[in-house]
Amino acid sequence: MIRRESIPHYGMTATGQAELRQQGVVVVPFMDSVRMDPERLQPHYHEFFQIFILQGQAQVMHDFQEYRVSGNTLVFLSPGQVHTVRPSDNLGGTTLSFSQEFFDLRSTPPSVLYDYPFFFSVDVAALLQIPDGDSDGILPLVPLLQSEFDAALPDAADAMRSILRLFLVRVNRLYARLHPHKEASRAGQLVRHFLLSVEQRFKEITTVGGYAEILGVSANHLNDIVHEQTGRSAGDIIRQRRLLDAKRLLLHSDLSVSEIGYDLGFHDPSYFSRFFRRYAGSAPESFRDQIREKYH
Repeated sequence: MIRRESIPHYGMTATGQAELRQQGVVVVPFMDSVRMDPERLQPHYHEFFQIFILQGQAQVMHDFQEYRVSGNTLVFLSPGQVHTVRPSDNLGGTTLSFSQEFFDLRSTPPSVLYDYPFFFSVDVAALLQIPDGDSDGILPLVPLLQSEFDAALPDAADAMRSILRLFLVRVNRLYARLHPHKEASRAGQLVRHFLLSVEQRFKEITTVGGYAEILGVSANHLNDIVHEQTGRSAGDIIRQRRLLDAKRLLLHSDLSVSEIGYDLGFHDPSYFSRFFRRYAGSAPESFRDQIREKYH
């Protein structure tokens, strides 16, 4: 049995335009990514979202579930999900990778990414077969994303963000037709409600006990179920969501470090700085300088 602790995690494939990659988006032909990083054929995970648009036959491992796919298939990966693809000789397609920061730029919480049933889910299919004919117009958007990424013209990130949003809307329409809503298991429902609650209330509720109270379970039970279903502790999910917003504010706002800490529910600026340094690996001020040098 594969243990999650032994599984490596990788960043985005180092290809194409560095500026777009630093902003949190990469689009690359699937087999090109495999040739550049053959270690990705082994189980691994990411801290960003990824969609494989596969064309042909392959064996997919998605959070330890095995699937054989053929034709035009979408594979959805949320941050932290362990996966790999074993391609056939004739496999084609595209790997689309993007961060929540990229997708949510200038958007207020909660992220609409949480509205899509194929992300942050433990009970529904993470794969979607695109029928012949593609009446939803999903596949034609993929070369548009690729061409914007490859050309990296001015405002390419905004163009890609708009195309990506349209892509997900069209995918969701097809997904809803092919996978009508069904009741999830109790564990699956609890985890999804927890994830949604964190996305909506991470600034005001900062403890596992606080979420357990609104979900009507004990803190220990919530942590056990979340860890069982996702491989992560409930506390880590809360911390990472607060850290994500801190990074966004450090990049995109002119608030002081203390003001950002207060905005995220830290009443002691020094505690916020220690929190950020521990989980981001640098002081907030250093992170702001480095990230703005990359993006601006």
